[in-house]
Amino acid sequence: TFSLLGIGNTLMQTSLNPLVSLVIKGNLAATLTFGQFVKAIASFLAPYIAMWGAMGALPSFGYGWRVLFPIYMIIGMAAAAFLSVTSIPEDEETGKASSLADSVKLLGKPIVLLSFIGIMCHVGVDVGTNTTAPKILMERLGWTLNDAAFATSLYFIFRTVGCLTGSFFLRVMKARTFFIISVSMMALSMLGMFVGTNQTLLYAAIALVGYGNSNVFSIVFSQALLSVPESKNEVSGLMIMGLFGGTVFPLLMGFASDAVGQVGAVAVMAVGVAYLFTYVNKVKQ
Repeated sequence: TFSLLGIGNTLMQTSLNPLVSLVIKGNLAATLTFGQFVKAIASFLAPYIAMWGAMGALPSFGYGWRVLFPIYMIIGMAAAAFLSVTSIPEDEETGKASSLADSVKLLGKPIVLLSFIGIMCHVGVDVGTNTTAPKILMERLGWTLNDAAFATSLYFIFRTVGCLTGSFFLRVMKARTFFIISVSMMALSMLGMFVGTNQTLLYAAIALVGYGNSNVFSIVFSQALLSVPESKNEVSGLMIMGLFGGTVFPLLMGFASDAVGQVGAVAVMAVGVAYLFTYVNKVKQ
């Protein structure tokens, strides 16, 4: 079941972004960011739906908290049905289908390679913050795990707000300007998590990285797609491959935190943020 969920989700993410680029002729980054906002709502509501089902506040039909699964299944099937009856003119494919080797060769294009690394850094900071923020509160403030668990919720709250407001800001200002603002917020967050020793400063740092990191994926992804319009499908697949940064960063952060404490884990994330600053000149809009 988990394998099917993972494979299906990957296929959907890989195909959806090029599909959106066919429909949206304007600001692609803003549209992708709004999609991230809707995705964040689903993630945010999942535990509450499960809780209501377990408490009997919702008709659970004997499923209890598991009522979450048929609810999301129905929503997914409805989305697939609506999409299947929606006419979307797609570019006619010519020549033979691209192989995995052909797709990987696209990494030879500087913008594709740099975008791939950018996606890795974004996901690494995203997953890294989720795992490290509670540990920082426990280490610096002496909190229990239950007390520190709110750090993850705080991150997701500001990430959700960032996706919603980002879809607006990306329509009224240049993507490069907003990207600089976002990465600068992430840099301030890293500084706060380096030196913060009180609740207010650490909460502010978590909120900053949540908001700042919320729009990086959409901006980097859209730049990669627009840079090689004739190979959107292949580029999209490569960008989704970059999600494995969520595996690499936590591994390195674990080694660093074992060596010098949670400040070491923050240092690993700071390297990813520093890289995103180098990507600024690649944002063309």
